[in-house]
Amino acid sequence: MIKNNNFTYPSTRYSGSKRRFLDWIWENTKNLKFKSVLDVFGGTGSVSLLFKRQGKEVYYNDILKFNQIIGTALVENKKEIITDEELKNALSFNGGKYPDFIRRNFKGIFYYDSENEWLDKVIINFQRIKNKYKKAILLSALFQACLAKRPFNLFHRANLYMRRRRVQRSFGNKTTWEHPFEYLLKRFVYEYNKCIFDNGKKNKMLGGYDALICPNGVDLVYLDPPYFSASNDKGTNYLEFYHFLEGLANYNDWENQIGLSSSKINKFIVPFEIRRWISKNEIINTFKELLLRFQNNIIVFSYQSDGFPSEEEIRTMLKKLRKKTKVYRKPHKYVLSSKMKDELLFIAE
Repeated sequence: MIKNNNFTYPSTRYSGSKRRFLDWIWENTKNLKFKSVLDVFGGTGSVSLLFKRQGKEVYYNDILKFNQIIGTALVENKKEIITDEELKNALSFNGGKYPDFIRRNFKGIFYYDSENEWLDKVIINFQRIKNKYKKAILLSALFQACLAKRPFNLFHRANLYMRRRRVQRSFGNKTTWEHPFEYLLKRFVYEYNKCIFDNGKKNKMLGGYDALICPNGVDLVYLDPPYFSASNDKGTNYLEFYHFLEGLANYNDWENQIGLSSSKINKFIVPFEIRRWISKNEIINTFKELLLRFQNNIIVFSYQSDGFPSEEEIRTMLKKLRKKTKVYRKPHKYVLSSKMKDELLFIAE
């Protein structure tokens, strides 16, 4: 393990994050024989960071560009951090003309007008930074700041009114909502800076691949696919949850990504590579293809006890691949849910 007494995993408000399960995941994988890991659905990079800290060679992958940027900042990056002077310069506006895409297209939807105007400016400043790792840290911190100022930390509906209304609340992050963007951004930059280290391996952010054609050639493959509840007809659509962050990551092409959308909140067009993970008609075959793709690797698979396919169906899929499978359980409850469920960890060799 890489020793760093100042290391703490960066905080995240990302749905489905495995940050709370990291010690449990490592406890159940540490005795497996592997030197390299492919994190196929990388998300916020928590699991990739876990294995990076353990001295493994890590390959991070995710289909969403904003997550790829996080993977670049935390997994691939070995040493670059943001100094106070660099942060000050990145947040200085020169008085020149800036675009107004967010201010025009998201008025009254997610943020106040002044906040939309600030986002239009700061994203341009960040784009001008030449060092890709420093740029990635700043953008990653911006994504977290955007989440922190959102009710429920999501962009699935327009609920700015929740910030405007002066009512008693039984949940939430109202105090955080009212912090200026700049304050939150600085806080997250400092968090990311503490997570940058070199484990002596050539870790890499892959990115952009469909999970089913993700490159092979590693010892262990970690899978944390979009969760599909057995009680729903539609799976978790992370692009729908976080389309605004994906827009920031694709700022110059944002308009084209929502051009055919009739959504009142300007959602992205959902590509086939994502649609097959949220369709109940396709999810079983998609899971089978995914496991077949990595049949020659050690497979570590995170899922939930009330998911679809069921635990037994996943066991059967792995058995057909002649995998010896163990399943570990950890009871948990999400913040906005009253229902207890088990986090499942399949380990198939």
